[in-house]
Amino acid sequence: MERRPTNARWTIFPQELNLQNGKTYFLRNIANGVGGHPKWKDVDMVLFPINVPHAHWFLAVLHLDIWKVHIYDSARCMNYFTTYLTGGEFKSFGDSIIEELDVIDYWKDFPDRHKDNAVVEFIDIVDAPQQEYITNRGDCGVFVSMYMEMIASGVPVKSDKPCRDAGFLYRNRMTNIIWDTK
Repeated sequence: MERRPTNARWTIFPQELNLQNGKTYFLRNIANGVGGHPKWKDVDMVLFPINVPHAHWFLAVLHLDIWKVHIYDSARCMNYFTTYLTGGEFKSFGDSIIEELDVIDYWKDFPDRHKDNAVVEFIDIVDAPQQEYITNRGDCGVFVSMYMEMIASGVPVKSDKPCRDAGFLYRNRMTNIIWDTK
């Protein structure tokens, strides 16, 4: 998928996030449709590529209808999910989402009491395809791109290829799209 269809029920947060405990995330402009992005009230999912500075990438998918964030991490052996859950970074991020939606009056278009259920829960997707973890290999970004395309296309996030091959094959596919080769 090279472009977001206009009728898609998802959007991508257009910049990298790096989770820091206590940090406020200024999501309001994007959530409110500034810059040509769909308003969050018009979508069901927001995809967030998350950066662990100088170390790793993983994907967070916010399901606005159920207030759950699914975490897709291709290197679960590194334990970022547990680290960020117990360290409070996920809670801070979830609280910031609710606060930012308050600022843009997101709730006005929903039934009464919709906000009452707005507690963001983070869920580790344990069966997401895993890269063969090798220090400094750099496949985590490739896996994040693969996860994003699968989710945006509505297909299950899984691979029938050995994980070693999945990253390589997707990297080749991306190269073909970028360089318009076949």
